[in-house]
Amino acid sequence: MKNKIILELDSVEKQIALCGGPYSNYSAVEKFLEETKSFPYRFCLGDMGGFGPHPDKTIALLRSAGVLCLKGNYDHSVGFGEKDCGCGYIDPRDRHFAQLSYDYTFRKTSLRNRLWLQSLPDEIELHWNGKKILLCHGSPDSVNEFVWESEIDQEKMKKWFLENNVQMICCTHSGIPWIKSFNENVWFNVGVLGRPAHENSSRVFYGTVSNELKAELHPMNYDFQTVLNDMKLEGLPEEFQESLISGHWTTCSNILPPEELKIKPRL
Repeated sequence: MKNKIILELDSVEKQIALCGGPYSNYSAVEKFLEETKSFPYRFCLGDMGGFGPHPDKTIALLRSAGVLCLKGNYDHSVGFGEKDCGCGYIDPRDRHFAQLSYDYTFRKTSLRNRLWLQSLPDEIELHWNGKKILLCHGSPDSVNEFVWESEIDQEKMKKWFLENNVQMICCTHSGIPWIKSFNENVWFNVGVLGRPAHENSSRVFYGTVSNELKAELHPMNYDFQTVLNDMKLEGLPEEFQESLISGHWTTCSNILPPEELKIKPRL
């Protein structure tokens, strides 16, 4: 059974900030926290660790800033000591690099933080000015479901909105940011902070939502050199390092559908 919490947001607030997939990229997290410091509510949609170095550093930043976090597949696996990240990759090369990332992240995450990851909710439902927003990691059905803009199943989307009785669903798992309206409903993939959006740019993305349920993506440039240096010192794969520099996915990209595989501006 899912662990879901319901939060009533103050009706006078105008916007909330949402990030996904920090992936231990503490420099991007620091920049996100700086850019959104005026927001009364900030949420992270999961996958605190993976890909980058020193996972405890990213967790400490999010916790100390009071960011409300939910549990992604990575967080569940690290928290409960699973064998792999539960990312949902099927390609052998993707699974190889995912395992390297997971083994490092589990080894470097403290027991205190693993217990904290266990305690996180699977979903957060926001009640705001008479509207309802569901925050999840992958989809309402599965924490590691990839939902791609190019492969939208409108009947499935309709089912998710109806079954959950919400007007907006926000997620992150697939890593590529996008927004799509379905009549009065909005699907919002907020992107990830941990690595670029496969567009030949080192920038990353986060999202904001207004009290009128207007979703907006925000590209964010940040100084990744410190993270890059730590990746080298920690012996993380060169392919991970290259992705931060080149701005395209050098690993775990075989899951991408043909349209998302194209290197093009996401905004």
